[in-house]
This record gives sequence, C-alpha cells and structure tokens, in this order.
Amino acid sequence: MAADALALTRLTTEYVVEEDRLCLRGETAGGDRVTVWLTARMLGVLVPRLIAWLEGQTSGQPLADLRQSMAQEAAVATHEAQPPVAPTPAADAFLTRSIDIVTAEDAMRLVFKEQETAEARKVQVPFLATELRQWLAIVMAACQTAGWPMTIWPDWLREAARPPAPRPAARLH
Repeated sequence: MAADALALTRLTTEYVVEEDRLCLRGETAGGDRVTVWLTARMLGVLVPRLIAWLEGQTSGQPLADLRQSMAQEAAVATHEAQPPVAPTPAADAFLTRSIDIVTAEDAMRLVFKEQETAEARKVQVPFLATELRQWLAIVMAACQTAGWPMTIWPDWLREAARPPAPRPAARLH
C-alpha cells in the first residue's frame, strides 16, 4: 500500500553542523511534524532545477537577469518571519534520497522521499514562485553558513542576497 505524502504548511530550514546537512522541520495544517534531512549533494541536484523553473518565467524577456534579481529582492523583502517549527523525535526524521518536482505555470510542489518504494515516508511542500524565492534565499544562506560551494547559485540570486552598500554619512556644514 502506498504511503501518502504529508502536506507541509510550515517549514523551518537550517544548517546543522554536527550532521553537515540541511535540516527541514515541517508541520502540517493538523500539527503533525516531521524532520527531513538534505545533503549538499542532493541540493546540488535540486537547486539548479528550481532555478531553471524560476528563470523560465522570464526567458525571452529583455533584461531577464535584472527581472530575476528584482523579483528575488521583492520576495525576500515581503518574507515575514514566523516562529520555527519545533524539533521532532528522531523517529519522525528521515534522510532525503529522492525528490519529485511537480510544476505548473505559477506554482510547484516538491516531494521529499525517504526511498523510491511505495511504502517509503514522504512529505510534500507546495510553493508559489514568491514562496520558492523566499525559501531559496534561506537555503542559500544556510549553504553559505555551511561553507558549501556556491557555484549552484546564479549571480542574480547572490546579488539580491547581498546587503546594500552602506551610505556615507551626510555632512552638514
């Protein structure tokens, strides 16, 4: 019998030094919680596909990178911090071995799977484009904290994540 994927409505993402992995703690609308672990190798496969989907929204348009950077900055600026999802017992955690990406024109769903078997645990996270941009900014910051290679991140996303240059103090005479 196939296991249904838990549909997560909240997600906390952070780098855990002791595991050298990303920890995704998720919660369903009903309050069920799960922890999903992602390796740098898995992110190296996932992130370029997510970026390609976002870039597909502006392909063929003039100044596509600038449009991406502006959309990224806007998404990050509108992100509202929420209390983190509480940790789960170790039995409610799994290492992601496979990820399905289900896309539509303006949304996508990621399905994180423990194994490729019908009985394996899996969770799904839906994203609109803005939510995906917000999550990618969090993931990229976690990758920087981890010291993982940043080559999977496009320039437009890295530039949008940079803090603005400090303004020189105004001098009044």
